[in-house]
Amino acid sequence: MDASTLLERQVDVLVTRTPLPIPAEDLQVTVLYSEARVLLVPASHRLAGKDAVTADDIAAEPLVGCTGMGVEWTTFWRLEPRSDSAPAPVGPTLAETYEDKLEAITDGTAIAVVPAGDRRYTLRPGLVTVALDGIEPCQIVVAARAADTNPLVTEFVRSAKDLLVGPITNVPAPPVR
Repeated sequence: MDASTLLERQVDVLVTRTPLPIPAEDLQVTVLYSEARVLLVPASHRLAGKDAVTADDIAAEPLVGCTGMGVEWTTFWRLEPRSDSAPAPVGPTLAETYEDKLEAITDGTAIAVVPAGDRRYTLRPGLVTVALDGIEPCQIVVAARAADTNPLVTEFVRSAKDLLVGPITNVPAPPVR
């Protein structure tokens, strides 16, 4: 679902990641939790299997370019500005869809920075993630129109704050029997 549906009044709320791909000035944005960003690469990539990498480790790697996204969104996911102020290199494919992005990564022509909780890449064999050190996380938020007085919107935001609390970590595995 395109985030513009909120501004076009086709939906009343969105649960989405930051940065928002739409202007936020007329929105009420409630942060639910933070989520790490990771590097998505083919399993054959030189960085696959590493415990973690930094932005400097991938400075020369071509990233998948995405069409139709705003500057704030694009720079956040391309880890810009870089330490040398150069723009991130762009691979030969401009992705219009998430499937296009996965195709470019699978082909080995580019890599991507993605949210750690986005597991759609698992539908493609041969893709792996690598932790990114020193990279600020994205946030999972509920966005609603600021002037909306619908009590269902208020209740949705309250419920989201109570129920959408992020991934459970450090939970011991159940005993093997």
